[in-house]
Amino acid sequence: MKTTRRIKLYLAISVLALALVSVGCAMMTLKAERYVAPLPGTTYTMARSDTGSYGSGNSQITSKVIERMWEGKRVTAIVSQAGALLLNSDGCWPAFLAPDDKPIVSYEPPIGYEWPLEVGKTWTKSYRVTMHATKQTIALDSTWKDEAYEDVTVPAGTFEAFKVSYSDTVGSETVQWSSPELGIFVKRMERRTNKHASGPGTRESQLVSYTIAK
Repeated sequence: MKTTRRIKLYLAISVLALALVSVGCAMMTLKAERYVAPLPGTTYTMARSDTGSYGSGNSQITSKVIERMWEGKRVTAIVSQAGALLLNSDGCWPAFLAPDDKPIVSYEPPIGYEWPLEVGKTWTKSYRVTMHATKQTIALDSTWKDEAYEDVTVPAGTFEAFKVSYSDTVGSETVQWSSPELGIFVKRMERRTNKHASGPGTRESQLVSYTIAK
């Protein structure tokens, strides 16, 4: 049971990291043509509030963007005290690593947005998720929708952002606001339904501060 909960925690952390780099560029037509990763050296701090199966209380997480090699190719890594999320050039992520670089979770195909991203667009996709500690692989079906392009205010300021909703077959529902200006998400609201193996719970994350590498 402890191992399962630990794996679910790593999944939640890696999903948070993925959301941080969800959108790289946008046009006035409310359309993001492709993913553009934040520059190495970029940092951001998120405030997080948890209830239910996510835990209880408030915390802050600081992450930093670096480059590294993975399976013979250069990738972007989003690094925090929990580990490193790896991202391909299209923004999709193949794996989340522990601080000692051992894989915790991997995805086939790599999971992420379908580009271009445009208001009103919806898509569905299936994935196979492998938890390396238990050598278990589960199937995951997801549904995504780009609902709007709107202003959102968080402690770090007011940003224009794509509002994207997500739900999957394991009982997770998410709405996040991704800023094309910053190349990261600025607000995210997660909810686990009664269907989720961990039980119901909520998590809200907001951008508190950031530094953009030049």
